[in-house]
Formats: sequence, C-alpha cells, structure tokens
Amino acid sequence: MEIEEGTLRQIIREEMKSVLREIGLHDDDAGTDVRDLRTLITDWRGMKKTIWHTAARAGTMFVLGLLMFGAWTKINGGNGE
Repeated sequence: MEIEEGTLRQIIREEMKSVLREIGLHDDDAGTDVRDLRTLITDWRGMKKTIWHTAARAGTMFVLGLLMFGAWTKINGGNGE
C-alpha cells in the first residue's frame, strides 16, 4: 500500500498537533514555554556545577584544617600546654 505524499504530510501534521496538545505546547505561549524550560535546564546545570565546586572547596578546606590542627598539636607537644 502506497500513501500519497500530501496525505502522509497531513497525517504527520495531525499527529504532531495531537502530541503537542498532550504535552501542553499547543497554544500561542508554547515558544515562551520552551524557552523557559531551556533556561531552567541551563540554570540547573550551572547550579549543579557550582554545588560540586563548593563541595570540593569545602572538602579541601576541611583537609587543610585537619593538617593545620595536626601541625599545631605536634608543635605544642600534643600535651595541651
């Protein structure tokens, strides 16, 4: 069975409209909604990167603090004087 190109295009167009209606992107604000979603995703990725950098920095500071505390106790003889 062979379908004419025009008929096939019409079927595809109707299915696309149906899918867009199902996900809520069928109105005039759909372009704005997609841009907002892209902005949210970009911001989320940036936030994740910042969180990991902050955690790495805090971990580094913690380790350095432990080393400084160890050095301080070693210098003072470790007897609390």
